[in-house]
Amino acid sequence: MVAIDNLVTGSVANIEALFGRRGFAFVEHDVSTYVWVPGDVDAVMHLASPASPADFERIPIQILKVGGLGTHNGLGLAKAKGARFFLASTSEVYGDPLVHPQPETYWGNVNPIGTRGVYDEAKRYAEAMTMAYHRHHGLDTRIVRIFNSVLADEQVLYDDGTELRRETIGELARRVGDNVALEGYCVPAFDATGRVDAAEAIALVGHPPTGPCFEVRTRYGRSIRVTGDHSLFVEDQHGRPSPLPVSSLKVGDRVAIAAQIDVPTRDRTNVSMLDVWSSAGGDPWRLSLTWPGLGGQVWDHRQELLGYLESAFPGQDRRSRLWPRVISSRDRDMLTLAEVRRMGFAVPAKVAQVRLRSGGPSARMPLHIDVSDEFLWTLGLWVAEGSWQVSDHNSFITISGEIGLLERAAKVFERDLGLHTVWAPASVQRAASIFVHGQLLIRLMEHLGFGGNRKRIPGWILGLPLARLKWFIEGYRCGDGVHSGKKFEEGIRHEFSTTSTELKDDLVVALARFGICPSVGRYETTVKQRTGERRYPFWRLTLCNVDPWSPLEWDNGVDQGLNARRTGDLVWAAVTEISEIEPDGLVYDFSVPGRENFWAGTGVMAHNTFGPSMRPDDGRAVSNFLVQALRGEAITIYGDGSQTRSFTYVDDEIRGFLALLDSDITTPVNIGNPTEYTISQLAEMAIEVTGSSSELTFEPLPVDDPTRRQPDITLARKHLGWEPTVELREGLERTAEYFRGVLD
Repeated sequence: MVAIDNLVTGSVANIEALFGRRGFAFVEHDVSTYVWVPGDVDAVMHLASPASPADFERIPIQILKVGGLGTHNGLGLAKAKGARFFLASTSEVYGDPLVHPQPETYWGNVNPIGTRGVYDEAKRYAEAMTMAYHRHHGLDTRIVRIFNSVLADEQVLYDDGTELRRETIGELARRVGDNVALEGYCVPAFDATGRVDAAEAIALVGHPPTGPCFEVRTRYGRSIRVTGDHSLFVEDQHGRPSPLPVSSLKVGDRVAIAAQIDVPTRDRTNVSMLDVWSSAGGDPWRLSLTWPGLGGQVWDHRQELLGYLESAFPGQDRRSRLWPRVISSRDRDMLTLAEVRRMGFAVPAKVAQVRLRSGGPSARMPLHIDVSDEFLWTLGLWVAEGSWQVSDHNSFITISGEIGLLERAAKVFERDLGLHTVWAPASVQRAASIFVHGQLLIRLMEHLGFGGNRKRIPGWILGLPLARLKWFIEGYRCGDGVHSGKKFEEGIRHEFSTTSTELKDDLVVALARFGICPSVGRYETTVKQRTGERRYPFWRLTLCNVDPWSPLEWDNGVDQGLNARRTGDLVWAAVTEISEIEPDGLVYDFSVPGRENFWAGTGVMAHNTFGPSMRPDDGRAVSNFLVQALRGEAITIYGDGSQTRSFTYVDDEIRGFLALLDSDITTPVNIGNPTEYTISQLAEMAIEVTGSSSELTFEPLPVDDPTRRQPDITLARKHLGWEPTVELREGLERTAEYFRGVLD
């Protein structure tokens, strides 16, 4: 079973009991845009539509779309899958009826331009389209008339089963497709307690934007770009996350950002230079390997090697060219990667080295590079204070900074990578620097995720265990953090700086791994000694009130004092700006069963009948009267209270649904309670079952509000063997008990 809802009026809490059951999945999605379910489908049940009078003026366009486009999409899915289609229509198709009770043959009395018309006409259109598919395509349909569900260039954080990735959702879609099932993917998502951990993402859903799009900015420098009908999570009166469409969001509202995340962790203890060379598409004849004793192996297999060289280089003279090459390989303990593979020699990883095969000297590096804590520290320092330069004859990386830091980094290059460092002393214009030459070193840096001299934190580092990630953070702190002066001495706060927007966002993710929520700001500075008054923009991440202060202790737990409320791992950040922006192509959502929220933008958590689980602000008589009675408020009756309704308890309604679904009836069938009650009788019964002392008050009857609604259930009784069994009083007692728990 797959349940689809965009949660514009619903709540995941209503179906929590189903999560974990075999075969059940939940997808947060708006069926007005597109709907697809992989695999076989037996039946498509289209129950979607906001039905509360409170929604008729709030979201009229969405109501019309789900009745029209949503029905069309559901019918298309059923047709493609050869499935039965079930439409949940409503007694609203009868409008303000002139016939009582209303049989299915009655055509109704509907005002198409009144405020209720968006709901009434949407249901009438849905029925017409369903019958058209039945007659024209031969689709197996059922209709029940009941009497009373991120922009492409916005970034996301996810794990694809190999490493943690932070990129735009459009980039992900270009690799995997616009509307695809996902396997092995997970995203940071929060549960009912606000704890953020790794939750399974089962689909990536793309669809055209259906309205205006917005960029929402909040405190702590977080932002997100979404469609207006996409929801963010605001803090309700109980401090719990509640989805709210961005179109309804206001400056000053507090939305959920993630202060701490839990992701799949993978350690990386070494890197093979053979993998480095292969991933770069390197020519195996240009990379040489050497280890003690290789020359003896070459000599023992000299005839086989000579024969291979003759086939690899036809036309070359055996005596003057190929034989001297074999002799040189023996004397130097060295062969190319192509020759080692062809000869099938086992490579001793601990002692083997690699070098580029060239006419002149080239640096040797260990075959296996240990990714030690100090190596991670050096990478962090390089991201903060380093760069590289590549040319045909001179490729090197460089790091600038304090002498003590450079000595520590030089030791890693020389001890762990076997490379020589060259020093440049400090001058008035620049700090001291070290230079490390080698084309293979550049290839290694590219393989580790720093291609193109890119300043960022690669996904494999972001997903390291905290005890290892802290070393990279400490290296970066030593380069671009506060490591001198009053702030350092007193441990007041950290300030991490960078000119790179990409690196700034990576740092937000890395710090969230430890449960730290930095404040991010955009600033400018000048370097008057070098460029006068020219201004240079940069990002600053400020971490106040962090205990312990040293990043090397953060893996044991961090306390951070924030001037904001928290719910679990979520921080409530005030919205500071909402601006309309132009959409670009498709917009996307992850489907996250059981959670329906995920990290997007720069850490904002993005979203995608009477009886228990009704909304307290539903706007219908049952919920209004029970809530007002439980609160001791006056019960508001619109009109004189003589208008009648039929009330069907949700358990009876579902029994009717299933009976119709299993039947052979393709035309509409009324499912409702033929026993009529006046609105005044309902109000008095609500007072009785709640033990309230509320009084009745009367207001004018709204335009188009029907004066009488009573179903004729002859068809249901005759062909389905169905009729309601739960009396109104019993149903109200059950529903009142639910509302007591919600309102407490």
